[in-house]
Amino acid sequence: MKLIESYTAIADAGGDETLRAMQDALLIETLVYASERSPYYRERLGDTTGVKGVEDIGMLPITRRAELQKDNWSLLCVDRKDIAEVVATTGTTGEPLFIALTAADMQRLAENERRWFSAMGVTGESIAQVAVTMDNLFVAGMAYYKGLESLGAGVVRSGASNAKRQLELLMRIKPDIIIAVPSFMLKLAREAEKLGLAPDSLEKALLIGETIRGMDMASNHLGRLVEEAWNIECFSTYGITEASVAFAECASHDGFHSHPDFVFPEILDGDGCSVPDGEAGELVVTTFQVEGMPLVRYGTGDICFKVEGPCRCGSETPRIGPVIGRKAQKLKVKGTTVYPGAIENALLKADGVVNCHITAYTGEAGTDLVRVVVGTNGDSAEVLKEARSFVRADARLTPDIEVATPEEVERLLSEGGSRKKAVFKDERKRAGAFD
Repeated sequence: MKLIESYTAIADAGGDETLRAMQDALLIETLVYASERSPYYRERLGDTTGVKGVEDIGMLPITRRAELQKDNWSLLCVDRKDIAEVVATTGTTGEPLFIALTAADMQRLAENERRWFSAMGVTGESIAQVAVTMDNLFVAGMAYYKGLESLGAGVVRSGASNAKRQLELLMRIKPDIIIAVPSFMLKLAREAEKLGLAPDSLEKALLIGETIRGMDMASNHLGRLVEEAWNIECFSTYGITEASVAFAECASHDGFHSHPDFVFPEILDGDGCSVPDGEAGELVVTTFQVEGMPLVRYGTGDICFKVEGPCRCGSETPRIGPVIGRKAQKLKVKGTTVYPGAIENALLKADGVVNCHITAYTGEAGTDLVRVVVGTNGDSAEVLKEARSFVRADARLTPDIEVATPEEVERLLSEGGSRKKAVFKDERKRAGAFD
């Protein structure tokens, strides 16, 4: 963690050249370390002497999740006795990956979140309710706890307990910040209304797991619902379990910032070439200052874009936009390329749509087709009409749309037992094989 203080000083001084020199040094350090210690990278990287800094990073091969799933522990760079914590990915795209963290990695994780909470305006006088899972190898809940602890804030570790318990804690302890999933915040609001409760201490929410931002960084329908239900300022974040790092918003809400001393992000097209800022591509990350399982050009499979220009907060560190979809989830319907996230955002604009589930399947002609179920308690005919209109306008599609109750859709979202709700189900005959 030797560069944390120097990075902060560089960022404050706006020293771009010094910042780039630091990243160059961190990349070389990572390559040497991974090549010497990781069986996977010893074979994968080969001779890296031609790489002098981040400008040459394109010379290095992409690391793919499928390769790591074959031999997860070949990534490990430390002795087993040095492992302090093991976390895991959700496994929504195959076998989960186990990520081993050392004590220094845990410090890095805490520092990553400390910086984000500080950018949100959280202080040592704040009290935060962490209403997300803290167990089952889930890294995010632990990261938030460690970051808040590092900042000196008070923490209410409510975890993923039921709505009544969460509301009881909100009413009695009166935290000013909550970390939760957006749809759960809406559930809490409905439960509070039903019980005649009016928790009013919250000022901010860090919302995870579901996007609350549109391509223009403004709140999408889900984000607006949470803001209106709670009358609070909402912050969004994007985390990568494998990299033990998160990109997050500052108070300007102008994209998700990265920490240049912890991660180097790239946005690449299907041929592995960098795309211009503002253009969508796959997010590929290289981690810095990781001891347990460093990653070199790891393809996340998530499609997003780099935000153009400096942030309104004045920072010039790289920022990414919200995730548009997964690389393997790209659909081509009647000549139109679209990701499930775009369909979801369009559907949720319709008044009365509480939730939705999207299924892709293969038609008789071998083409991609889409079937949608929307959950609503409203007028089915009106909801259908408006949902079709938004999908046609925003996603340029006319999929089959059915209406169900929100509870029925909730069951579809929870199929498979993953801790993440699965809005999209891929039933195509060549699922995952589309570039």
